[in-house]
Amino acid sequence: MIHDVAICGAGPAGSYAGYLLARQGLDVALIDKAVFPREKPCGGALSRKALELVDFDLQPVVQRRVTGAWLAFGGRAVRHDANGVVAVMTERVELDAFLVERARAAGARFLPGTALQRVTAGADDVSIATSAGELRTRYLLGADGVASAVRARVFGRDAIQYAPAVEALVYAPPDVVARFADRVLLEVGGMPQGYGWVFGKRDHLNVGVFSVRGASGIRAHLAAFRARYPALARYARTRELGHPIPVRHATAVEHGRVWLLGDAAGLVESVLGEGIYFALKSAVLAARAFATARGAPRVGEYAALVRCELEPELAAARRLARACYARPGITFEHIARNAHASRLFLGLVTGEVGYRECFVRALAEMPAWMVARREPVVPVGAI
Repeated sequence: MIHDVAICGAGPAGSYAGYLLARQGLDVALIDKAVFPREKPCGGALSRKALELVDFDLQPVVQRRVTGAWLAFGGRAVRHDANGVVAVMTERVELDAFLVERARAAGARFLPGTALQRVTAGADDVSIATSAGELRTRYLLGADGVASAVRARVFGRDAIQYAPAVEALVYAPPDVVARFADRVLLEVGGMPQGYGWVFGKRDHLNVGVFSVRGASGIRAHLAAFRARYPALARYARTRELGHPIPVRHATAVEHGRVWLLGDAAGLVESVLGEGIYFALKSAVLAARAFATARGAPRVGEYAALVRCELEPELAAARRLARACYARPGITFEHIARNAHASRLFLGLVTGEVGYRECFVRALAEMPAWMVARREPVVPVGAI
């Protein structure tokens, strides 16, 4: 038996690609080395633009709806509220299992606990050796995360660059968790060349730090970030989880009949380290390549879509991240505290503004922001 498509990795990119391709009538095998449901370190925020990419309701796995943010720096914070939902909070253990079930319901065959061992790509098909036996497929999609086995075996181990992030699951009392129920906290400069975050979940807070440049002593930076907020520092019941985040995407996302999606391709933006939107978008682009060619994509079709629709945005996000994090004090005073500039920033999350547009407008409008009225601040201890 030969499958039309085999997908390695059942996270958002792989599962949603499996769903979309099975809906086209293709024979899809979705494999993952883990047995689901499985825990996955991740902030678990789904932006509004990510929600709008998915053509079914994700409400069953939504824990919180975010309608605003606290933007902080230097012991001070400014509050911003949006018109409507900016993002929702999920847990990856629930989200990924839900997406897998939608792929299965669409007709994809799911093989959990199946580890990739070897890939042999031919002119007309791909042979995959797994812990559960041999698979043959016309196309192989690597959606198996930042440490992608598909990428390592076909594209090379050094195809992407990544930086560490670390998060703590803080099991605070319900009244403390409720403070962040509909408003996230983002601290520019929460660590050097990066930021810190606080996301409210159903029964805990997800607290973390990330730097686009990477940094040594990242757990010490997390401890220092938590110490600045009394609501985070006093609770001992925590779990810390570390994970790498790609900060530069792969130079190639297509090698013959083998394609890379999501984190496996390094498709993560550098401002917030957000990757779920780009994972889902890469699945949409892969499905479009198959649909346009009626199940037999032309060589380079998927890579061209990524190059056209994702790469310019990711490049602009890198420039924006460097500008924002190089001088966090200026970023806070002239962007976070500026009502117009902060709305532009929130537009990045909702999808109303692209990274290229944001970068260009920030350069053009910065002189006006420098003299604009500042929004009032509160001490972070009051949050």
